[in-house]
Amino acid sequence: MLWETLLNPRKRLASSTPGRTFPAMTSFANLAAIMLAAGFSRRMGGENKLLKPLGGKPLIAHALAAASGLGLGQLIVVLGGAGDAIAPLLPASATAIRNARAAEGMGASLGVGAARLDPAMAGCFVVLADMPFVTGLDYQALAAAFLAQGGDAICVPLHDGRRGHPVLFPARHFPNLAASHGDSGARRLLADPATDIREVEGCSAGVLADFDDPAAFAEHRRAEARKSR
Repeated sequence: MLWETLLNPRKRLASSTPGRTFPAMTSFANLAAIMLAAGFSRRMGGENKLLKPLGGKPLIAHALAAASGLGLGQLIVVLGGAGDAIAPLLPASATAIRNARAAEGMGASLGVGAARLDPAMAGCFVVLADMPFVTGLDYQALAAAFLAQGGDAICVPLHDGRRGHPVLFPARHFPNLAASHGDSGARRLLADPATDIREVEGCSAGVLADFDDPAAFAEHRRAEARKSR
């Protein structure tokens, strides 16, 4: 059911809370994004999942299109071993950073990217490059919630009662992100009961859908085949 929802634009929009509206966002210019694209695709049998075709273009191209279309003040893409192949896909607005310690895990990549954040930014989305169905409305919902609470709390997207990505962090947590290491990313910060977190309801099913292994791509192909019947 998730894949059928994601492959149908009307269903994808309907997967958000019915009747939910968000304040119009005139600009994302004071927000940044770090896209984590340095993984080793260990579950893919040697093939880099971010370069694998999905809907006629590389998987990462979907996430790049969504993020670059926002007009962010800063878009950082952290690359790893496949950086030479991914770099040509990046839009002109993106800053590519190579993580020599990518093998240490997602936390190391997050730390490298966060160290390059412009301190003038009010907040930063942490984006996973293998999530192609996150929509502009999902980003808008997070940004609207962020502004509504004064830009001081972490905003996490929620769909069907489950937390997803991207996550929007306020500037006061930039040092915490820059200190990330290993494979934990920001999970420790998000799990801390003392952390001020706002769950943003009404986000699409795209905030839950990532492509970690061949089974995800296969299920997507089956859903596309069912859609075309």
